[in-house]
Amino acid sequence: MSKKNKNVEESAVINDALNNAELGDNNAANLPATQPKKGKNAKKNDGKIGFGTRVKNFFKGIGSELKKVSWPTAGKVFAQFGTVCFVVLIFVLIIMGFDSLCAWLLELLVGSAA
Repeated sequence: MSKKNKNVEESAVINDALNNAELGDNNAANLPATQPKKGKNAKKNDGKIGFGTRVKNFFKGIGSELKKVSWPTAGKVFAQFGTVCFVVLIFVLIIMGFDSLCAWLLELLVGSAA
């Protein structure tokens, strides 16, 4: 065996080891020796999933995730709705009070222009 062939074989072994390390696979027998050649007889979408299948899988995934959600009871929803309405009312009153105070102070400073 010539020195050039030996170097080529060593680099191939090193490349295989690096590929296995990147993939997290210690067993080189699980990997194909070479990539399949693409020619006239190769499929157009070799290994790709079609658009319709992706859309179908997307909506299946949505349904699956919605089943995992722990939905609140009606009583809890109404209680939280009441709390939100109360807090909003309080803030409305605070802002109205601040606005009235600012309007009164402005009226004192400027006075009536009449």
